[in-house]
Amino acid sequence: MAKKLRCDRCGFELTDKDALDLAYEGMAAWHASARARGIEPRGILPCKNYIRCGGEIVEVNEKGHGWLSKLFDR
Repeated sequence: MAKKLRCDRCGFELTDKDALDLAYEGMAAWHASARARGIEPRGILPCKNYIRCGGEIVEVNEKGHGWLSKLFDR
């Protein structure tokens, strides 16, 4: 099963292998930055639409089970 990353607010998805690799490489920097501003990070990194949606990119499984699939009816 391939990994998929999705915004927990707007539903933006990352599925490209290179984009996934970059997301995981930047995770530590995002977590440190968020905590320095007094925010507890929920996901791997902020959504590219973070200013508008305020969401963070989280892992989801490809079959769409779990709370995120119920949230987006997928």
